[in-house]
Amino acid sequence: MAAPLATQGIIIARMSFGNTSLIVRCLCPQAGRLTLMAKGATRPKSPFTGLIDLFYLADLQYQPSRSGDMHTLREVRLIEAHLGLRRSYANLLAAQYFAALIETVTETGTPVPGEYELFVKALGYLSQVEVTWRAVERFELRILELAGIAQAGHDLPRAFHALHHKVPSLREDLFKQLALGKDSPDKK
Repeated sequence: MAAPLATQGIIIARMSFGNTSLIVRCLCPQAGRLTLMAKGATRPKSPFTGLIDLFYLADLQYQPSRSGDMHTLREVRLIEAHLGLRRSYANLLAAQYFAALIETVTETGTPVPGEYELFVKALGYLSQVEVTWRAVERFELRILELAGIAQAGHDLPRAFHALHHKVPSLREDLFKQLALGKDSPDKK
């Protein structure tokens, strides 16, 4: 059996598995996107209680899988909860959209130091300041640059269409939410 591995990561998704376990997806700078099984995480006396939630930055220790992409989570140590995201639905939606965008342009298990650093900065920003359409566009442009698909005069939908990628549906939801707050691309 291989030795457990340690990394720092941001939880970008979680879902229930069975009665007491969670499947957790994380973005890590060197390990890339990881899928982890947190066995017994929802039990009352679980060591994971209160440590696994969306956009938490944490030190993770996991047991690599012998085959497949789902590893077993062993330990979690919370570094930053990014609680400021929860003060605004638009900011939380922006964070979800940014995570979906990163998942669209990256591959599982491939190091993503640039995307990780950008996402950490974005979460810090969204925890402090109300999201604007301009901030969303800047994030999109930077992601396109990191993925090597940025082209002059092309926005994200056109760049994705040229590569036959689907734009995450959260973009439309975020656009609607920002329009309610009167911050939309039409105001430029």
